[in-house]
Amino acid sequence: MTRIHKQESMLVESRFMWASIVVLVVVCGLMLRLWYIQIYRGDYYREVSERNRVRRIEIPAPRGIIFDRNGEVVLGNRPFYDLVYLRQYVVDKDTTFKIISRLLHVPVTRFEARLEMAQSQPTFLPIPLKRDLSQHEVSIIEANKIFLPGIEVRVAPRRDYGPDVPPHLLGYLKEIDPDALETLNVDNSNNPYLLGDLVGKQGIELRWEKYLRGQRGYSLIQVDSFGRQSQGAEETGITLPSVPAKPGADLELTIDYELQKTAKAAFAGKNGSVVVLNPQTGEVLAAVSEPGFDPKMMQQGVSPEDWRELIENPFKPLLDKSSGGEFAPGSVYKAVVAMAGLEEKVIDENRTFFCPGYYTLGDRRFYCYDRKGHGTVNLQKAIMKSCDVYFYQVGIELGVDRLARYAKAFGLGAKLGIALNMEKPGLIPTSAWKMLTYRLPWAGGDTPNISIGQGYDLVTPMQMANLYATIANGGKVWRPYYVNKVTNHVGETIYEHHPELIRQVAEVSPKTFELVRAALQTVVMDPGGTGKKAQVEGVTVAGKSGSVQVVSLAKNNNKGAMGVSMNWKEHAMFAAFSPTENAEIAVAVVSQNDLVGGGGKSAAPVAGAIIKRFWELKRERSAVAQALKLEEKHGKEEKTKAN
Repeated sequence: MTRIHKQESMLVESRFMWASIVVLVVVCGLMLRLWYIQIYRGDYYREVSERNRVRRIEIPAPRGIIFDRNGEVVLGNRPFYDLVYLRQYVVDKDTTFKIISRLLHVPVTRFEARLEMAQSQPTFLPIPLKRDLSQHEVSIIEANKIFLPGIEVRVAPRRDYGPDVPPHLLGYLKEIDPDALETLNVDNSNNPYLLGDLVGKQGIELRWEKYLRGQRGYSLIQVDSFGRQSQGAEETGITLPSVPAKPGADLELTIDYELQKTAKAAFAGKNGSVVVLNPQTGEVLAAVSEPGFDPKMMQQGVSPEDWRELIENPFKPLLDKSSGGEFAPGSVYKAVVAMAGLEEKVIDENRTFFCPGYYTLGDRRFYCYDRKGHGTVNLQKAIMKSCDVYFYQVGIELGVDRLARYAKAFGLGAKLGIALNMEKPGLIPTSAWKMLTYRLPWAGGDTPNISIGQGYDLVTPMQMANLYATIANGGKVWRPYYVNKVTNHVGETIYEHHPELIRQVAEVSPKTFELVRAALQTVVMDPGGTGKKAQVEGVTVAGKSGSVQVVSLAKNNNKGAMGVSMNWKEHAMFAAFSPTENAEIAVAVVSQNDLVGGGGKSAAPVAGAIIKRFWELKRERSAVAQALKLEEKHGKEEKTKAN
């Protein structure tokens, strides 16, 4: 018995020892695990825990407001509602997407595509699934919020585009693409872009992006298990940190918004461009490029169908034609030929040529636009009546290279250095250029066409406006610009632009400028002038009309009025300034494939309407300023009497 008892006792002790060892190992394991979780990985799990109850809400920064020169808002912001997806809080992605799809009538594939674009993005950052929700859509999402953990409706300020906003001038916003994200963030480490952010893509929005975008902020909120904001932090008296967003800087443009609206209305139904400048500074007062596009569509997200329609339109609605469209200047160019002829002593104000309606050079005949002819014409009559034969002969006597030297002195054939959209240099041909380009010498028959602004000649509407601004101011070639100053969110001026003189046209004397300005005045102010439809009561206007053939005149003449293809229609040109001396406004109008007729019929009335409105606005604003001045003076006098 004793032996059996001893054996049983040893077995019990052995089992107890092994049980103790197992318990000890388990306890040590638990202690080690607690040490690992609470001490070694304590910071990590504390952060995970905080994320489960504290949510970071990004506060988007409102873009800076864009004002015109008189303080009128050209482009501001308003709140928009966006549907966003927070991956770290979503329980079942597939079910969530199906619910949203049924609620908003949007295909699940669209949400999947948005999610795939953001695969590399941290899970705590929101992914926009649908922008610009309607009030009805917001109500539907909020009513079903309990079934949609990780789905939120957030408010973001975005551009409020009105019907008169000039899209090419201001540009548009578009959601940043993943490829551009990394590139942009190289220089924006302190204020990085996030997937879903909108970025400037053209015009002012692109060129002044770093000033306009502002800096986002954030706030922390405590949430419950459904992702809804709870009151826990307020009940415990804990204040969660937040950083307010800094709005973008405001821009003051050189544009006169009222004049911009007038230019757009006057040019309605046409394709091409209108540019309005201040001849004394180079300030752009208005700029229109047609056809345009809806920038709101770009901000919301353009569909493939809409994008295809934009890029396949033969009149190129995405192109800013004011600086990126190149056109033969037509008879508007004759002012340059006249100045070159006067300075080179080829002509004077009294020399005449006879115009029978054509000019013969060798075996070729070059027609005047008026086949009946103008008879004997001097400089003034040639400009007033736009006689081609007169300028054929002046151009031939000058030669291509002498003519090119004067044209280039006015900034033609080279970029003006406008820091906005794509700018083309245009083309002023020379004999060397033709040899280099075509491996052919300059032919005598090339000169008549370039002498009336056709053939190889190409200018942009901005160059055309700047040319006439330079004639108006006596030879100062100013660099056109759009922005006067930039003011940050606390009202400090952080950038201010001053007029920049490119060059003084020393090749042309003051007397020549005076002669040409006087001749250009007859084009508009004389009853027989080709630009009389640009007349404005009470002020002088000087200008020049032009019509540019797109195909041969014979081909057009062989077609009936309704049978001529729109692509064969002539371009209508008109450039002008007012008043004739000490001009305050210069205008260029280029109507592409115009349906009405030449520059005198179609483009001159557009310029006239703009110039008329310019002087009306000046008188109205002067009257208001005077009234305010009198009111202020009266107030001071009343205050003095009271004291």
